[in-house]
Amino acid sequence: MFKSISLKISAMFVLLTISVIILIGTFMTDTTDQYYHDEFKKINSNVFSEEYANTLEACIGLENDAQSIFDSVNAHSGQLGIDSFRSCFILDGKTGKTVGNLTSNPDLASSLELSNNIITAMNGETGDEIFSEKSYMDYALPLQSEDGGAVHYIVYIIDTKEESNTILRNIFSIIIQALLLGIVISLIFAILLSITIISPIKSLTRKSQKIASGDFEYTIDVKSPDEIGQLTENFNMMASELKSTLGAIRSEKEKVETIVRNMTDGVIAFDSDGTIIHINPAAKSLLHLTDNVNRSFDELFSECKVNIGQILYFKHFDSIERIINCNNREISVYFAPFKTEDKSGGVIVVLRDITEREKLEKSRREFVANVSHELRTPLTTVKSYTETLHDSLSDGQIDTDMFMTFLNVINSETDRMTRLVKDLLLLSSLDHSMTDMPMDDYDINALVSKVVDRLKLTASENRQTLVYEPINELPLMYGNSDRIDQVITNIISNAIKYTPKGGSIYVSAVHVYDFVTVKVKDNGIGIPQKDIEHIFERFYRVDKARSREMGGTGLGLAIAKEIIEAHN
Repeated sequence: MFKSISLKISAMFVLLTISVIILIGTFMTDTTDQYYHDEFKKINSNVFSEEYANTLEACIGLENDAQSIFDSVNAHSGQLGIDSFRSCFILDGKTGKTVGNLTSNPDLASSLELSNNIITAMNGETGDEIFSEKSYMDYALPLQSEDGGAVHYIVYIIDTKEESNTILRNIFSIIIQALLLGIVISLIFAILLSITIISPIKSLTRKSQKIASGDFEYTIDVKSPDEIGQLTENFNMMASELKSTLGAIRSEKEKVETIVRNMTDGVIAFDSDGTIIHINPAAKSLLHLTDNVNRSFDELFSECKVNIGQILYFKHFDSIERIINCNNREISVYFAPFKTEDKSGGVIVVLRDITEREKLEKSRREFVANVSHELRTPLTTVKSYTETLHDSLSDGQIDTDMFMTFLNVINSETDRMTRLVKDLLLLSSLDHSMTDMPMDDYDINALVSKVVDRLKLTASENRQTLVYEPINELPLMYGNSDRIDQVITNIISNAIKYTPKGGSIYVSAVHVYDFVTVKVKDNGIGIPQKDIEHIFERFYRVDKARSREMGGTGLGLAIAKEIIEAHN
């Protein structure tokens, strides 16, 4: 019932009005009643002064003393206010019976009771005590003989309080009317005040609802400079600041979400119970998870042998790393805790695919090993042959044929090391300065024809047929013609090396869209399927013994690949 402020204000005004009217009415009635009591007592005290009381007592003992007393009191009836509500009786001092009266109410004379004041007067004392709870007020004056003997008569004044009660009823009626009118007026004021107060509060409520729904554009007009107006103005300022703050937070959140969503590293956030609260697409891809992920921390990273409770007690910025294998991919996993409001919020897991890095590291180690091996073999040969020649010269036993044979071997091995070093230097140059190659337009058809013509002599020595046929008209190409010449020479040379005597090598070139494709086809020994994916790796050989006999370094195709990739 009192959930509405307007009802509360109305109830407060009504209760305040009722309280004030009741307080005022109570004060007025009590004051009026007390006034009548005091006035009654004052009048009797003034009329029945000590002197007048002595005069009345002097009548005792005279003939018709009661009548004399009655006549004397009757002479003061005007002063005593004797009327239809107030009466005067002369009572017998011993029995309290009426011996004379001044009253217009005969019923009162017959029903007169011995009041406390009458009894007090019968005991020789003036009875002037007024009791509010009684329906009347009275005054009893004892009249004794001059010698101070027994009470002979009592002058008794009684007021039925009808006059005061009538006045009090009129006052009560006025109070009720004033109360009703006050309630109506208070309700009107309460309604006006409620409208004044509740109208801006309703506006603030509507504004808060719009803010809760995300609408910050709505503003409230400030209609007054009072506290409500200041509240409204502050609320508008708060809404503006909140809009700005939420906008900044939303912007930062979108930035973070965009960064996390587009990171190549996987990111997974777990709460303190090990339940996923966020996962980005990269993490799903690395772990091969579906969109509806319902996996716990322990299920995903059981092989890492880490416990989420252990991670939650790490210091801030501390982390641990584990390496896992997932679908033949090497994945580095970093575990770190995060906190919310100084409490353990959960664990962040960062996944990084290090497969290529491991491959590169492995390739680097293999490269160093291969270079060492390739250089160690000819160096060992050169050293052993040189020592043999040195020993022969020291012994004075010189065999000219052996001497020439050893020198030829040393020369061959030296040439082989020179080719190896030259290829390594070329690879290094291609790795670091490929973008600096001079580029220009060149005729690809003429270039291929020149290479084929240059190698036909070698092919004819092996009784091989080397043919070049362009399929269609070839356009001018843009690039480094010397490097492209090197690539085509390498490929055709490999075909000549690994094609048996009497074999054939067919070279063709075709222009399709924006590309020119040069094909070299032979009927030689070919390459096994399992080795196809490795042929561009440095120092990789399908048949290591034969390749070494052919004088190959295992770097030709690697160099060709670098050059072609540099030309996009």
